[in-house]
Order: sequence, then structure tokens, then C-alpha cells
Amino acid sequence: MTEVEGTGTATGSPESQAGEILQNLNGRRLVVLLDYDGTLSPIAPRPEDALLPAATRDVLDRLGARWPTAVISGRSLADARGLVGLDQLFYAGNHGLEIEGPAGSGIRRNLAEGFVPDVAAAAAELDAALADVEGSLVENKRYSLSVHYRLVAPEQVPSVESAVDATVARHPTLNKRLGKKVFELRPNLAWDKGKAVRWVLETIDEQGAGLLPVYVGDDVTDEDAFAALAGDGVGVLVSEDPRDTAATHRLVDTDEARRFLACLAEGAGV
Repeated sequence: MTEVEGTGTATGSPESQAGEILQNLNGRRLVVLLDYDGTLSPIAPRPEDALLPAATRDVLDRLGARWPTAVISGRSLADARGLVGLDQLFYAGNHGLEIEGPAGSGIRRNLAEGFVPDVAAAAAELDAALADVEGSLVENKRYSLSVHYRLVAPEQVPSVESAVDATVARHPTLNKRLGKKVFELRPNLAWDKGKAVRWVLETIDEQGAGLLPVYVGDDVTDEDAFAALAGDGVGVLVSEDPRDTAATHRLVDTDEARRFLACLAEGAGV
């Protein structure tokens, strides 16, 4: 039996939470949607160090064989696909600006090709502005960019943000979003992980009535997806500490997330 926190999220063992979700399918098909960093792979000091554990890849392989499964990441689509390496999954990169279905499906969507020059220009400006800030990293993801400051000395973080703000002011086609130790510059479009989730669900089932979506994520950027599923889906926050969230459930860390997904893959009683 789960307990309910003050934030409104249910807690309990990963197995008990997954079991309750499976018991409440009522003939619907589960769709599993997953963030990558901090959800499937532990947060790493540098993006290239966040490798997917072999045990988690095995769970995702079994999960994707049983239920439609998508990885929806702030990383580029190519980066997310390369890190996970499973052809049967959906992948959405750059917070959903680029989406591809399973290999051979022909499903593809890209909303941001026209923003590539602005993203490249902003990345070059920030590379120059932050060249002397030790630990900073400007990651050009073609359709958006990330300025990582996890390794920056705390007293220099305001300078990093000032450089980001100045760059955004020169590029009104881009806007700033916050993440875990990162500033995101994205195209100024009414699009986010929540809208990407809805697009994927409509692609799987145009009517949508036969699906139960479950989204698992850890970052503030995942709140868009939790909010998009409020009322007809399940949001699972991965966080050691409770926080205000639109998610309905909470797991503590990536190990608990793997156990939760393993139970969904087994589909006991379904």
C-alpha cells in the first residue's frame, strides 16, 4: 500500500507502485514515456559521462517489447538514441522538437530546422563569453543549446546566467528555460515535453481512449509532461526529496526507477 505525501504524490516501493498501475489498466494499453538523465542514468558531471547502465538497457529492451515506450530527452535525438541503442523505442530529442518512431515506422517530426542558424550563433557567442569560466560547458544540440554550470564555482554562476541573458536578448527567436544545473536556450515555440508526449500518444492511438500513459522524469522540464497527463495519465517523479510537482507518484533514484520499469515490463497479472 502506498502512502501519500503532502505534495500529493504517492510513495511506496517501486514494485507496489508499478503493481497498482498495472491493476488499474482496465483493458487499456500502457504507454511508457521516460526522461533520460536522472531517470534512466544517474546525473553525471559532464553530459558525455551519463552512460546507461547495462541492467537498465536490458529492462528497457523488455519494456519496449511489451509496451510502446519512448525516451523524451533534452539531449539531441541522435545522442539519446545512441546512448540507449534500442531500435524498437520512440525517441524525442531537444525536449520534443525532434521526434522519431521505432526503426522502420517512418514516424518523424521536426519543428525547429529553421532555428539552426540562431542556435549556432548563440552557441558561438556563449563559447566566447564563457571561455574563461572554468567548468562551464556550452552544448550545441542543433535545435537548442545547453549551458551547463554543474562544475562552475558558485560565485561565478551569476556571471554565467548574465551571459546567457545577454545572448537571449540578442536572439529574440530563442528563450531561456531552467534545468538541473543548466540553462537551456530553446526556439521560441509553444512546444515542450508535454506537447511532445501528447503527439506521441496520438501517433500510437489517434483516439487515445485505449491508452494509459506513464511518464517518468526527474527535472523541472519534466513538469510540462506531468501537467499534460494530469487527469488521464500517471506522472512519476524521480527525486530523493519530495517537492511541489504535478506528478502523481514518486521514486527516490534511478535504481528505484529501474525496478519500477522492470515490474511494468513483466506486466504481472495483465
